Amino acid sequence: MPELNVRKGRRGFTLIELLVVIAIIAILIGLLLPAVQKVREAAARMTSTNNVKQLAIACHSHHDAVNRLPPQWATYGNVTASLHFWILPYIEQDNLYKLVPQGGAAMVYAHDNATVRRGVIKTFISPLDASTPGSLVYSDWAISNYASNHAVFGQPNVSWDGKRTMTGISDGTSNTVAFAEKMGTCGSNGSLWTHGDWNWPWMSVYAINADGNPPQARPTVANCIPTRPQGLTPGGCIIGLCDGSVRTINTSVSAATWQNANYPTDGNVLNSDW
Repeated sequence: MPELNVRKGRRGFTLIELLVVIAIIAILIGLLLPAVQKVREAAARMTSTNNVKQLAIACHSHHDAVNRLPPQWATYGNVTASLHFWILPYIEQDNLYKLVPQGGAAMVYAHDNATVRRGVIKTFISPLDASTPGSLVYSDWAISNYASNHAVFGQPNVSWDGKRTMTGISDGTSNTVAFAEKMGTCGSNGSLWTHGDWNWPWMSVYAINADGNPPQARPTVANCIPTRPQGLTPGGCIIGLCDGSVRTINTSVSAATWQNANYPTDGNVLNSDW
């Protein structure tokens, strides 16, 4: 008897089975997404920590070269510029630094050079800050997310040039803040690395004498206060100390402790919440 050739049809997914698969995929994505976000945030924190460390080391290199820390805003020779400009040669940005001619008879302001003031420098940018897409304000001024402490690099209520040495930090370089994170766009202001003292809330600086409050905790752009640093993650605000070390502080630190950590010669001991 000849064998019958019976062809069996291939059964596809039913609608219920398809919905179950989609639901499982959605659950897996929901479980994986927070983990991915945490990994990305950790990588961004690491990058920001490294940037702050590079700036602190650059200040040490400047000190080694000229026997003093860089000024917040001052004139060297015929050039008037900000702290962030004066440390450019020490963060491998010598080509940008040399665009401002030095040694001439006429006074030169670094921010007058459009290429310099528009210079988006990777070491100045925190990947944790989304307030300034493109890292430019008004398409003409580049930001720095790392604000310098006016009490160290300037003289509060006296001068924008602190003329300070490392040995002049009598409270100890490991107990004194040099840099703190700051949003690039903050309220109606920005943290602009070449900006000068004619409108200081636009500078990449925070003046502890003008606002003694600790860093803000992840504010919106509208609620951001330009006279204070900002914590950009739930963990707090990344700061660089004058000895070159970097740490993250809780934004709930008391105002008294924050002020003690910023004034380099007040003689006060840091409180237990530091």
